[in-house]
Amino acid sequence: MSLMEVLNAVDKLDPSLRQRMREFYETSETYKRLLDHHNSAYLQTFVNLVNSYAPPQSQLLEVGCGNGVASRMLADRGHQIVGTDISPLFLAETKVWETDRLTYQVADALDLPFPDQYFDLVCSNELVEHVPDVQSVLQEMIRVTRDGGRIVVAGPNLCSPITSLLDWIRLLTGGTGRPIWAETKAQAFQGLQRNLRYYLQKRLNPEPNFIFREPDLEDQIIGGDADSVYVASTIDLEKFFQQRGLTIIKLSVGFGLKGKIVATLCPRLSPHISMVVQK
Repeated sequence: MSLMEVLNAVDKLDPSLRQRMREFYETSETYKRLLDHHNSAYLQTFVNLVNSYAPPQSQLLEVGCGNGVASRMLADRGHQIVGTDISPLFLAETKVWETDRLTYQVADALDLPFPDQYFDLVCSNELVEHVPDVQSVLQEMIRVTRDGGRIVVAGPNLCSPITSLLDWIRLLTGGTGRPIWAETKAQAFQGLQRNLRYYLQKRLNPEPNFIFREPDLEDQIIGGDADSVYVASTIDLEKFFQQRGLTIIKLSVGFGLKGKIVATLCPRLSPHISMVVQK
């Protein structure tokens, strides 16, 4: 299957995919080196987002914390936080950071080892696009959040027509392409058409429409979420949470002037998911 092909039904995904993805994240030193670029500067926007919606000294959970830096930054803000990730490899260097406010734990996002209603706020950054069963992960995040608590989900909106439009314009004006999604002008234009179609379908469909693709699990760094399996969309998450009785506090939180304009005028089209939900 081509990297550009997507699947419209969950049951078409290879049943072995979940285990293959797990093994990839547990063993790929190359991917771990990619995570090393997720430093405090890279994660500052996400940390600011979580901190702004977390009451002082909250009990927090970060699901899919990767190299653990964001969890450490949130602990430095005075919160009590547990950072979890499926990969012991990613967490190998975090033990030296642990304090009475900060702990790390290897855990599968599909089966979080915490009681119901345990955390004041549960957050994830660049996680949902990497799991083949998004609905179950979101349900687990809801389960461990206390009543009245909040959930923050951040990451790329891979269905955003704005991202595809910018790809196309950049290539038309002599710029470089985006790996996988828009490496040529023709590919960028096809991506724009596809994402416009997805956007309209998702807006008109009363149910969330989770679209999946076969990830590239070759041990190489090519960028662009090559290993993503869920073609992430703000609209899917919005409908999923609303159907379960949760309240959307912020559909999109913009950062910087352009980001704030997009988040205000067309939050579902924003290139970035930055959603805040209250249980």
